[in-house]
Amino acid sequence: MAKKQQSEFDLVLMPSAGPQRKVNVVLVSSVALSFISFWRAAAIVLNDMASTVYYIGGISEQAIGKAAPWFVLGVMLFAYAVRAVYVESCTMFTRGGVYRVVKEAMGGPLAKLSVSALMFDYILTGPISAVSAGQYLVGLFGNLLALPPIHWQFNAETHPESVKLLSMLIACGITAYFWRINIIGIHESSQKAMRIMQFTTVMGVLVILWAGLTSHYIRRHGIFPLTARAYPGIQGW
Repeated sequence: MAKKQQSEFDLVLMPSAGPQRKVNVVLVSSVALSFISFWRAAAIVLNDMASTVYYIGGISEQAIGKAAPWFVLGVMLFAYAVRAVYVESCTMFTRGGVYRVVKEAMGGPLAKLSVSALMFDYILTGPISAVSAGQYLVGLFGNLLALPPIHWQFNAETHPESVKLLSMLIACGITAYFWRINIIGIHESSQKAMRIMQFTTVMGVLVILWAGLTSHYIRRHGIFPLTARAYPGIQGW
């Protein structure tokens, strides 16, 4: 008598009758999640996307004046629309990154353009963030030196070359530090990214609270103007 061959897989028969409950399932297919947790992967993404928040206001106001918040708001609304399109494309479960998603949706030329823009953004975001951090640290150091009993003025007006040099050195140190962390591995770099996001989250809450107080004060003196003003050097040269 022949023996019945047993399968190494367990078969589960679902009941065909009876009430069925709808379950919403979100599939996350990122390679990074195979090595690190979801929160560490989110910290890496937020360090890239949210770091601009801490310096874009000052750069925009220096370029176009007090109307800068309206332009930043317009960019954020446009970015939200782009995000909605990208989230919709992610539901198609297209394997790959930006290149594959854009290629499947709009063709090869636009996919190459998208990847080129993304690489251009990566190249610019790191140095700008590092230099802005250096300028903030030098400015904080100069403000502390101006307090009693030292009363020494160290800022961009009194010592412009020294401020630029120190900002550049700090930016180089930050770039070298994160380069070394990334070379060690994604587990270590994601841990550092997680710690940075924890500190920046606290700073973000403080900035939001201070912005609320500022908006309450500005409400008595009028809102931001809608007219932009071009300052010298806005073209970049």
